[in-house]
Amino acid sequence: MARPDKISRFLPISFANGTKVRRFAKHCPRCGTMVTADTMHGIAYLLENRIFVAAKAACPACQKRFSVACVITDNRHVHRVLAPDWLFALWLRMAVRNQPQPVHHREWELPDEPVPVAQGLVLSDSEQIVHSEEILGKFDGTPISSWIEYQGQRYHFERAAPPGGIKLGADQILFDGKLIYQLKA
Repeated sequence: MARPDKISRFLPISFANGTKVRRFAKHCPRCGTMVTADTMHGIAYLLENRIFVAAKAACPACQKRFSVACVITDNRHVHRVLAPDWLFALWLRMAVRNQPQPVHHREWELPDEPVPVAQGLVLSDSEQIVHSEEILGKFDGTPISSWIEYQGQRYHFERAAPPGGIKLGADQILFDGKLIYQLKA
């Protein structure tokens, strides 16, 4: 059963023809500010090759709360629903009550494509790596050694790896997928 959530959590939604709806926004009826799917709470669901959206939105600029009731077709045209908002929202909840919960897009998940790494080394913990006794702290449950030694060369802690993808320099190591160490001369 589809449960109400932030509309942005339902996106992206793909149509059978390959068209994707990645973002959704409406103008605030009071001040005209663009209100994004992050500030809308309700249901967005693909049924019969149309995306039905029934939500409550809150304008971040003027705090106006308003209803969103529309249908998006596979050519990305947005059509207003003429039925009363409450009736449309009730119909949509009933229409999707036996449908499986859609897999929500989560901002914190890494993309499926491989992480681009240029020139540097990618290592996980092994007996070939010597860790310093000095621990600077922890990142995501992994202790941060002040330095690590690999193949006779000492690499000093540089920074934690950003999510998504990174490019390493020739003198850098990505350790345990989280920590970047740099060769110091």
